[in-house]
Amino acid sequence: MTKDISNSEPSTSNKDTVRLRPRFVPEADAEIRERICRRGELVKLIVLILKTVDLTTVPILQLTSEIRSIAQTTVDLPRELHRRLEKAALSRGTSMNAMVNSAVVAFGKKKSIRRDD
Repeated sequence: MTKDISNSEPSTSNKDTVRLRPRFVPEADAEIRERICRRGELVKLIVLILKTVDLTTVPILQLTSEIRSIAQTTVDLPRELHRRLEKAALSRGTSMNAMVNSAVVAFGKKKSIRRDD
């Protein structure tokens, strides 16, 4: 079981948030970049995705060691959302990074289905 301790820390900007530094696989990165116009929207979108997607049932992406070569993205998550993400990752035996990527990809697929209707 992997825990992403090194990729999260208390945010220096707000005591109610925790800074998360996920690395997005190309599919997840493309999904996020397609949906945002301005930098500030990135955090809002990731928070929306993590609140919307059921973290207990989302299919988990298998991340490879190549993920380490991808630049990290810094996201300040609300502390409670960070706790839910961490708990889901621990209970599912995966990393928080895998959970974030899985949620983003699942969200994109769900939205793609709706756009095709």
